Amino acid sequence: MNNSVEPDACVVRLNYKRAMIDVNNQLGRRDLESLKFLCSDFFPVSKMERLRSGLDIVQSLQQMCLISPPDNVYFLAELLWLVGRVDLLHKLNTNQDGVRSSLSNTRLKHVSAYRYVILWTSLLITNGWPKKVSHQIL
Repeated sequence: MNNSVEPDACVVRLNYKRAMIDVNNQLGRRDLESLKFLCSDFFPVSKMERLRSGLDIVQSLQQMCLISPPDNVYFLAELLWLVGRVDLLHKLNTNQDGVRSSLSNTRLKHVSAYRYVILWTSLLITNGWPKKVSHQIL
């Protein structure tokens, strides 16, 4: 029996946990709310109310088998990309180009286009986008 396999698996799990803690620590309140909104088609309302951190979201995605760390964290990468946190993708061993190319394959998309459009419309309005545009037009 090869004893080197088990320690390697432990190192991979430890690196994954560290990466998730790093991602969690770098998420702001708006990021967290955006992630929760994008996940709301997958979780019941009662579960959504209990999600207080990025780690809670990751754990819930794992429980629903939507991600299976450390190899299949694509859904989490998609979520981070959709909320504009491409700076965190390297922690999942991917990058913006990798996520973008995967999203071009409609079978790999998890988040509905409807949720994405609603999220970005909300963020644009919150940031005063219509007011800025109307001032430029006038």
